[in-house]
Amino acid sequence: MQRLFIAGNNFSGRSAALRSELRHSDRETFFLGPYAEAALSGLSSTVADEIAIYARQHARAAFAPIDWASFGSRKPATLSGGEQVLLALTCFSRSSYQAIGIDTALEQLDRQNRASALDYLTSDRDPFDVVLIDNRLERRPSGWRQLDATDAASGYAGDLGGIIPELRPRDAPAITIRGMDFQYRAGRPIFRDLDLTLEPGRAYRLLGPNGAGKTTLLKILVGVLIPARGAILLNQNRYEPRRGNCVFALATQNPDHQWCGATLAEDLARRRRALASPSNVVLPPDDRLAVLARKLGIQTPDQHLSELPLAARKRLSWLWGFSGALPWLMLDEPTIGQDRPTSAALAAIIAHLCDIGHGVIVVTHDDSFAARIAHRPLRIAEMTIRSS
Repeated sequence: MQRLFIAGNNFSGRSAALRSELRHSDRETFFLGPYAEAALSGLSSTVADEIAIYARQHARAAFAPIDWASFGSRKPATLSGGEQVLLALTCFSRSSYQAIGIDTALEQLDRQNRASALDYLTSDRDPFDVVLIDNRLERRPSGWRQLDATDAASGYAGDLGGIIPELRPRDAPAITIRGMDFQYRAGRPIFRDLDLTLEPGRAYRLLGPNGAGKTTLLKILVGVLIPARGAILLNQNRYEPRRGNCVFALATQNPDHQWCGATLAEDLARRRRALASPSNVVLPPDDRLAVLARKLGIQTPDQHLSELPLAARKRLSWLWGFSGALPWLMLDEPTIGQDRPTSAALAAIIAHLCDIGHGVIVVTHDDSFAARIAHRPLRIAEMTIRSS
């Protein structure tokens, strides 16, 4: 039985080392990457069907952190990122796979589910191998072997500290939500009669267990989802994001869900066209966007996004928010796949954005990252949001 923790910073070769370990293993391996949807079969229309594929192929203890029976009719794609990680681990636990490789996926889990997952993976009750990359672990778990990845820094390293002088002040509006109801389907309400006020010049951390509705709120604010009832106000003026979002720059949890083109240049051009009509949107010039992109580690706007390492794509997803095109920045699990120096630099950027008038909403389960930012915590519970 092997337990291996691979340590190192971004672009040090950790993912390549993990893949090498899996290739040379004599055991059939289940791979769980940064975004768990790729670890699911893609063959199942429901969660129950996904779990049934594995049909208790192995006698080892099952991993069951939540009651999957209540999720049985849900489509796997409708689960939150953290719930998809838990589903993938559940499927592995029922399978005949003898090893699992995990590349930063556990970073999406809330505190309780993360503890359950680590306990399952570190237990010696069942003889399966584990190879793990995780930025939130300061050291290898007790009894594990550690491999230090030491490849030289790549051309994607960038200069995150140099971004702060490039940021521009904005007079962000206050956001007010009144009496909002939202549900995905009958009998599954997410928010009920929600009232919330967000002031500019502040950072807010949105908290809640996996699947509580954190990403849902961000999608409502950018107009992707429409509430059944309620109003959104900007400085007390009614705002309809579905008719044209001119306020919120959203960096999605999975950066590949937000691109508008094959290359960075194409992506930015399409964003410009989409925002050309609202008169109050300040569109940054191309040369300034190019400077910001280089600071984020992308040297040319002709860069094909699919060719970038995932850590680089995640950083690049922050570009539009840093550009100042829109006055509120929303970051959904920004530290997934990011090393500690990057997380520290991002925290400093967020603090400066607030100082110069922006508003920031961060969804994160990373307590050490959140502790670096002066913020107001907002917790989702019982279909509402409360200051905590």
